[in-house]
Amino acid sequence: MAKPVLTLICTLLISATLLFPAFAAEITRPPSKADSSGGLSITSTIGGYFFAGSEQRNATTSYGVKVGYEKIEKAVAGSLGIEGTLNYFSTGSKLGGGNDTGYLYRLDAIYPFPINKKWLPFIAVGVGGITIDAPANTNSNFLFNYGVGVKYYLENYLALRADARQLIIYDGSVIRNNYEIGLGLSYYFGKERVKKPTPRPVPEKKKIFVLEDEPVKNEEAAKPAETEAADKAAAGQPVPLAVEASVSLVVKNEVVKKFSVEFDSNSSKIKPHYYGQLKEIRDILKRSDDVVALIEGHTDVKGNLAANIVLSEQRAQSVRSSLIKSGVNPKQLSITAYGPAKPIADNTTIEGRQKNRRVDIQVEKINPAVKIKAEQELQNAADRIENARLAAEIFTKSRIKAAIVLQEVSGSLPVDTDQSLSFEMVNQGLSTEEYLVTITAPKEFDAFLTRANRPVEKVTILRLAPGETFKGSVLFRIPAGMVDGHRATISVKAVSPKFSDVFFQKESLVVCSAPLVRVVAKLSKQQVTPGEKLHYRLSLLNAGSLPARNLTVKLQLPPQVDVTGTPDVPFTQDAAGMVVFKVDAIDSGKRTEINIDMKVREESVVGQELLWHVEVIEGTLQRRAKSTERASVVPPK
Repeated sequence: MAKPVLTLICTLLISATLLFPAFAAEITRPPSKADSSGGLSITSTIGGYFFAGSEQRNATTSYGVKVGYEKIEKAVAGSLGIEGTLNYFSTGSKLGGGNDTGYLYRLDAIYPFPINKKWLPFIAVGVGGITIDAPANTNSNFLFNYGVGVKYYLENYLALRADARQLIIYDGSVIRNNYEIGLGLSYYFGKERVKKPTPRPVPEKKKIFVLEDEPVKNEEAAKPAETEAADKAAAGQPVPLAVEASVSLVVKNEVVKKFSVEFDSNSSKIKPHYYGQLKEIRDILKRSDDVVALIEGHTDVKGNLAANIVLSEQRAQSVRSSLIKSGVNPKQLSITAYGPAKPIADNTTIEGRQKNRRVDIQVEKINPAVKIKAEQELQNAADRIENARLAAEIFTKSRIKAAIVLQEVSGSLPVDTDQSLSFEMVNQGLSTEEYLVTITAPKEFDAFLTRANRPVEKVTILRLAPGETFKGSVLFRIPAGMVDGHRATISVKAVSPKFSDVFFQKESLVVCSAPLVRVVAKLSKQQVTPGEKLHYRLSLLNAGSLPARNLTVKLQLPPQVDVTGTPDVPFTQDAAGMVVFKVDAIDSGKRTEINIDMKVREESVVGQELLWHVEVIEGTLQRRAKSTERASVVPPK
């Protein structure tokens, strides 16, 4: 435990050194308005820890504590945090035996992405170590981790959080990928507790604020207060010394300039003598974006009503186009066509009709209150459109439903064989849908989906009517190189092409079975003399879950030794001088022994090293196991 404890102390010291200035600032600054994130925090966590398959350990629950500091800005580029973590867990081996105790310690950099005062997603990356105390030994390794998380602020000083991390552990020459998920509760130091505002009493005096373009008569707004005072006096009740009348505040745009352009009969062409005044309006509009021009087109009463409305619009459009060509922003101009509806003179006279054939231009400076109201109305309209879109999307998504059934594997599957899992999918929605189907499996499995009646054709897109069922199979091949007990997950996922977040998935676990041959060589003596007889024994063990067949045992003898007999199995000797044995089969969990009698040659030189090399080859899968035994020649006593 000395090494992990020392590492843990170093990690905490580094964290404290980095966090102390921020902590000092937190506890010395005066309370400010409540914010939803940032500052020094401590977090208690609980979660799950998942080991790589090669470790043969059970997934377990982990408990931990985090100490961190965050600086949160409105811009993502200005937000950053650092966090130290210590986790504890206890797990058991899948192969049996006692429990192992683990300690996880790391230092992470946190990159938050502020969304609002409640939600704060973040990414994390860091380094650290993991120590596991097993009954037989203690093992400590370096790790690198990365992941994502999110915080939800219950108060400005209290937040729920969820984390998911991948831990890349370096164990000598082996790299393992473990995973960790967790939930936690974070407490922030130095945060002001935000009190709910006390509702203020409603004042008796009322003021009416009217936001419109036309003025409202103040006399009408003042009547309620005056009437109330008169009623009290008539009833003999006390009347206040002063009665404040309700106030009507008229908020409207400031009119900067008014101007009219007259036209000939049945014409929308601007006469040249109006160009100077149009230029003056152009200059006013170009000086400020807060100035707009309202352009209204009019006609006399002569002719067809529909034609007059079109003509009035053409006259207003003619003025608008002239201003745009001179450099005015089109957003500052609006047109309205009234036709003959708003005359300013008598239409029974030639002079009156000439004045009615006009375009009125009113230049206004936008009142901030009017602008805010207009922008708010636009935003409200946009919100209504977006809410309607979201509601339609949610409704559409609710109609997309599917059920997937994927065959579960019972027992293990032999290596070097083709396999299939039956697959069914039912469209449980209310409309015909398309689904993109993907299969996730180890790359070497070459897995793909086929129809039941067309097993060769690969399927990636399914189109199903409501209630329609697709039947097929997931085909794959387990490679010969897979080790016994290897676990792999095959998953089928159907995704809606319309909405990527609408999908349906099913998984099936595949366990591989294979022979696993081991050879153990045993020589009767390690120090031999010239002319001495030796006994050599080979033990072949199949530790796998499948029988090992057609085994070839090759034994290379030292040149100083001759074979004198093999009582168990006959042998041959090839051109290279290797002694070769054949073994038909070794069942799972069984052992075969080969005994060989030998003699050291008389001419052997004292001090020579003798080497016996043995290799076992499993014939079906060409798996090999090797062993070497050593001896030395010594002088006779």
